[in-house]
Amino acid sequence: MALIRKADVDVVLTCFNEGPYIEAAVQSVLAQSCAERIASITINDDGSAPDTLNVLRGLPDMDPRVRVLFGTGGAGISRQRNIAIQQGHATYVAVLDGDDIWASDKLARQLEIVDRDAQVGLVYSDYYVFPGQDLTRRRNAGILDISGAKNLARAYFVESPTIIPSTTLMRRTTLDAVGLFDERVEVFEDTDHIFRMARGCRFGFVGEPLTYKRVHPASITESRADLMAHHAFVSMKAATLEPDLQRHVPRRLSERARKLGNRAFIDGSRDLALSHLALAVRFAPLNLRALSSLFVVAMAPGLGRRYLSTFRRDKLDAFGVSDGRGSTRLPHVARNRTDIGGIGRDTMGPVDRSI
Repeated sequence: MALIRKADVDVVLTCFNEGPYIEAAVQSVLAQSCAERIASITINDDGSAPDTLNVLRGLPDMDPRVRVLFGTGGAGISRQRNIAIQQGHATYVAVLDGDDIWASDKLARQLEIVDRDAQVGLVYSDYYVFPGQDLTRRRNAGILDISGAKNLARAYFVESPTIIPSTTLMRRTTLDAVGLFDERVEVFEDTDHIFRMARGCRFGFVGEPLTYKRVHPASITESRADLMAHHAFVSMKAATLEPDLQRHVPRRLSERARKLGNRAFIDGSRDLALSHLALAVRFAPLNLRALSSLFVVAMAPGLGRRYLSTFRRDKLDAFGVSDGRGSTRLPHVARNRTDIGGIGRDTMGPVDRSI
């Protein structure tokens, strides 16, 4: 006889002007292979425009567990998540951004881990990145597994795997002990929160992509001009909690600046790239990857473009950057739940996040 478990997962979604995507996100939750374990699905809107509000008003008709909180605007992503999390009381909390999608076995694969190991307070997974409405251009993010690290907080701070909220399942008792999202952190609030979770529990990891992260102009954090200031703020906040990490701050910030520089170069902004890469070298003069990038961009930009050509095809295609090739668009909302639940795996290679 199969074991019957109670509904013990609260799913929280945030929304701000994501009307074209939010229904597909909710459908992917309802299509979970263990949907009977979902206790509630709470969507917190932060003052969206009327077209999105019209979509949100119809979502509770999809399932009685779906409820929508209509905010007046200006709350910010951290407060949105916190309010939604506090609406429920289930054993586990799963977060999904309003423009992302879950694979049908996402919760089941992660629940297997937390069900058998009470020391695991957070489970994350690999994920796909895809542009706009086009799932055919998805690319594997290739996320690092740090779940076996002896010092998990240090591993997360130094290795900096790109763990996104939509891939996580968290134990509520750990959330209660660690605290919710820090509403003072404007950017990289997820980095701050996951670091604090790493100080309070063990992590679990599923190496297969279980989430599809949608990228569109409004969702690209990298477009902000003040990212390095926010990286510095979050890094110093973490190092204040763990003073032993202070010696790693320059290297961490060097890597952040290096990646921003390489991204700017690939996007065609050579001057901005040189500025970021020079900053990367100032942070850590012995960072050979930063030195190499600065040399190539400054002295041999043509060689650099050829070297990064594969990266351009694999990753920027997933970010919706046109490369002259045609692509087939998929409908932006799946009207049949199996359209989401039936998304298959592919064999595309992982994106190289060391670039």
